[in-house]
Amino acid sequence: MWDEVKRSLTHGSMLYKLIWLNVGVFLVVFFGGHLLFSFDLIESQEDLLWLASHSDIEKLAERPWTVFTSMFTHNDPGHLIINMLMLWWLGRMYQAELGTRKLLSTYFIGGFVGVLFIVLLTNYTSIFSDATPDFIYGASASVFAIITAMATYQPDRKVPFILFGMVRLQHLIIAFIVIDYFIKWKEHPEVFVGHFSGALTGFILISQTKKGRNLALPIEWLFDKIATLIPRTGSYTKFRAKKNRGTNSTNKRPKSDDQFNSDRRDDQIKVDAILDKISRHGYDHLTKEEKEFLFKQSKK
Repeated sequence: MWDEVKRSLTHGSMLYKLIWLNVGVFLVVFFGGHLLFSFDLIESQEDLLWLASHSDIEKLAERPWTVFTSMFTHNDPGHLIINMLMLWWLGRMYQAELGTRKLLSTYFIGGFVGVLFIVLLTNYTSIFSDATPDFIYGASASVFAIITAMATYQPDRKVPFILFGMVRLQHLIIAFIVIDYFIKWKEHPEVFVGHFSGALTGFILISQTKKGRNLALPIEWLFDKIATLIPRTGSYTKFRAKKNRGTNSTNKRPKSDDQFNSDRRDDQIKVDAILDKISRHGYDHLTKEEKEFLFKQSKK
């Protein structure tokens, strides 16, 4: 099991990296925060080790990085599980249809806009006049952005849903937003605003993408620049065909189980990298070697 976890971390798609990052941050916050608090090394666990953002502008100014770290931070296992299940469920479709870059940019922009709307409406409008400034954290705005973007991209696509059978994505997302309103608005209206602004962000991004305008291009360009500075593995690895190690049948020896499983994992890593490249740039951008390798794997 641990080998599979390591493989998904090092060679898995960006979706799995986002999920594991959220899980890792939760474990650090949950256990690390309790440990430090028990030894009186921190005064409060509410700030989630300085990773949570805040709706009070003065406090936010003291921790500007939390505009981004807050979208990976959870303090409740139930909150984490629901967000990650939703991200995994519809995030797979979104990444397959629009690619890694779009998944990552939608996640970050949705989370950022969610925090921004809460801060602006809390400080500059009377909508939340009775609300007390509080910490902001969770991936909900980012997740709402991705699932709404997917529903906007393919509104009539049907997906299985418990008790209701096959449901169109557009109907599913509308139901999620309506249910979220009735659950959150009365007690925590700022939470609903964060979720809804994330959903609105996903809708706008894909609506404009369909018209040929990529509003996320600046942040996607930034991610590409950052990616060139990081050693690439898995979905970011450029495909390199292995050199032929001698195909003479007289030199072949039976493979051990470990060698067989290792070769199979290597092949799967290459397939994942090629499929990710297709989702990002299209089949025509594959090299001749990549096309041949993918064809051979499809015949197995």
